Amino acid sequence: MGGDTLPCGCHMVVVGCVYMVVVGCVYILIATNQETSVPNIEITSMDFTVHNITQTRLSANWDLLIRVPSDLPNAYICLQGDIQASLFYKNFTLVTSSGQRYNDLRYGSPQQLRVSAAISEKDIDIGGLTGENIIKDIKEKRKVKFGSQLFLTDCRKGMTGVLSYVCDDTTLRFEPDLETKATKFGNNPTCTNI
Repeated sequence: MGGDTLPCGCHMVVVGCVYMVVVGCVYILIATNQETSVPNIEITSMDFTVHNITQTRLSANWDLLIRVPSDLPNAYICLQGDIQASLFYKNFTLVTSSGQRYNDLRYGSPQQLRVSAAISEKDIDIGGLTGENIIKDIKEKRKVKFGSQLFLTDCRKGMTGVLSYVCDDTTLRFEPDLETKATKFGNNPTCTNI
């Protein structure tokens, strides 16, 4: 009878050790995923303000407002750093903003960052038909669909570069009877780390 008790007790110790190893591995996997999985960013606002438009040329200002989620600043984006963005029309790069400094992010709080760029007639004209198609969208459809990409200073341990994000297309709709101001229409597009 005493011989039966000892193997049973050993069995329980082995089961307990295996359980602890499995639980430890699960926690390590979760921690690893949290470190390597960069949270998404949302585009909360995008404006396209036309200054001059003809049949073949236009100049405009592009303003982008993104929402940085609360779990991003403490591990990924620096609380002080740079933001840069590119605007695309059907995979053609219209403009890339200069690096714009930000210095007011706070830990554990969702916040917004703005980036702006001026688009000249020369920028639009480089695309040939691209400029004509944008103008056609403005004049006939009253809306334009743009893609965008973001670059933010990377603050992960051991990293010195930038976090790159590609964003879902954003539909901009022009105000009634105006060809000068278009704003984001519909759901907030998501920007995913690449």
